[in-house]
Amino acid sequence: MKLEDAIKQKKFDSPLHKATVNLMYTANWLHGEFRDVFKSFDITHQQYNVLRILRGMYPSCVNPTEIKEVMLDKNPDITRLCDRLLLMGLINRAIDKENRRKMKIIITEKGMSLLLDIEPVMKSRMNDLFANVSVDYEKFNEMLDSMRG
Repeated sequence: MKLEDAIKQKKFDSPLHKATVNLMYTANWLHGEFRDVFKSFDITHQQYNVLRILRGMYPSCVNPTEIKEVMLDKNPDITRLCDRLLLMGLINRAIDKENRRKMKIIITEKGMSLLLDIEPVMKSRMNDLFANVSVDYEKFNEMLDSMRG
């Protein structure tokens, strides 16, 4: 669907303005498309992101600050996210023996298993969403990276 039709706006200040709005609109649209995948596994995209970070750091334990530094969404309350993941049995949390003010977090086998269940669904959804897109993804990634400096 064309951006103009989706947001019912015909005029933009410039092609750059249209591209910026289009990028934001598409990012939000993609977020919604993947939200349905996560919902079917009873987690949020932030919880999924935390689990993937912890799997990447495994077998090391990570403190909440380290998790937040690399999260895609910088706004979430990491303590509350971890509380929910702990209640679901997807992570373990312990007090750091060297610094009792810090928590150490690690993914559980149940968390690893959940990621293994989600990944094929995510890959399939990505393939479906991008089936009609013809683009050099290496160049596209370079362009997005260069936007952020």
